Amino acid sequence: MPEPNVARVMRTTYFRTLIQQRKWTFEALCIQWKRAREDLAQKDNDPRLASVTLSRRTFDRWMKGDLGTPRPDTARVVEHLFGLTCAELFGPPPTEVPQPPIPALQLSRTTDGINSITAAGYRSEEWGSPTDVLTQARELVASNTDPALLVMAQEAIEDIVSRYEARGPHQLVGETRLLRRMLHTLLQGRQTAAQRQHLFGLASRVSGLLGYMAVNAGRPEHAQAYCEEAESLADMAQDTMAKMWALGTRALGLYYTGDYAESDAAAAAGIALAPQNPQAIRLFVNGRARALARLGDRDGANRAIDSALEVSDRQQVLPGGITACISFEPYSPARTLANAVTAHLSLGETEQVQRYADQLEDLITRSDSQWTKALVSLDVASSYLLQDDPDLEQAIAVGRSALRAGGPVPIRSVQQRGAELLQQADRWRSEPQVRHYAEELQALAEAVSPPVHHDGRQP
Repeated sequence: MPEPNVARVMRTTYFRTLIQQRKWTFEALCIQWKRAREDLAQKDNDPRLASVTLSRRTFDRWMKGDLGTPRPDTARVVEHLFGLTCAELFGPPPTEVPQPPIPALQLSRTTDGINSITAAGYRSEEWGSPTDVLTQARELVASNTDPALLVMAQEAIEDIVSRYEARGPHQLVGETRLLRRMLHTLLQGRQTAAQRQHLFGLASRVSGLLGYMAVNAGRPEHAQAYCEEAESLADMAQDTMAKMWALGTRALGLYYTGDYAESDAAAAAGIALAPQNPQAIRLFVNGRARALARLGDRDGANRAIDSALEVSDRQQVLPGGITACISFEPYSPARTLANAVTAHLSLGETEQVQRYADQLEDLITRSDSQWTKALVSLDVASSYLLQDDPDLEQAIAVGRSALRAGGPVPIRSVQQRGAELLQQADRWRSEPQVRHYAEELQALAEAVSPPVHHDGRQP
């Protein structure tokens, strides 16, 4: 007769031991897995390996010791990640140290009628056991967070920032949310005070990244939700710069939904936290100046630009070139001018737009920031239509070049600014070059907003 079915028992393997020792969640392992598969694909010159995934179901099976046979490509990646063979990983650990049982707590009543808690095997004396005191103290300061996880999370944030303008929000939102989930899982555990503060700061930055991506993807409700989360986490971390950055991103999202007064208020709130902080440069020029210009407050907008330039001039060290739009670094002088261009355009100050653009031309040409090239060029194109003697041919030529400069992964702000140029050219809409520009803009709009299934999923 066949043996009756027996419930599977969790079996300790070396893989499970390594995961527990490193305090890796599934999300943490996925981040390491992604790096390992890309490294192995390059090392073995086998591009297929870069797409090998690890499912939650497979991870759970491995943790239970219910292994089966890993697929060949999966086996190659896991062996490369840990530097061990599958036989070693999924066999028993080299040594297993049995854990002592936790003594059972019992409730007893003293002669004076007051309940007291004792434990089997513990000395029941007035001062308690010194060993127990030290054990309990160690438990209170124990952490579920390996310092290496904090380093890994910081590196993952920097990696997302460095790839953002090449890949765009739609391609990076998944792994950024995975990183957020890992940090939130850790925060539900126990850490030292210093680790917990560091974790809150990292989590704030990841939520801020998601907020910025949502702005670029045209998801205003998500943008505001992630920004609010980032601000709250920054408060827990006592990280002023992270909160200023999140408020700057909130202001950016409100600007692109046309809520200019609210955008200005969010930027002003960030500046009030630390007016001389390098993050205030962005809040003045990207936040207040552009919003006030849209509100028609010429004096306020120009004061905000002047304040941004003054704070910038006071800094001993600032990044060079044109910093990435999503970077947590302070604004470089060139990016400050690029944002001032937009504010001056909204004020109709076309000569200042073209003057600043001329100063930026060389840096923009050499910059890797495709979106900055597109946005500044679109501002310049609009200035040719708004000047006293409009130059339609030059405006449309620069505008079409700008749309192409936005790269294969454009952001919604490029499309919106391109649409504004088309509105300004409305009186020449019968001209062939304007029609051709409109066709390119329509193609860009379809690229910015990929088709969505009925259930809300993107294909």
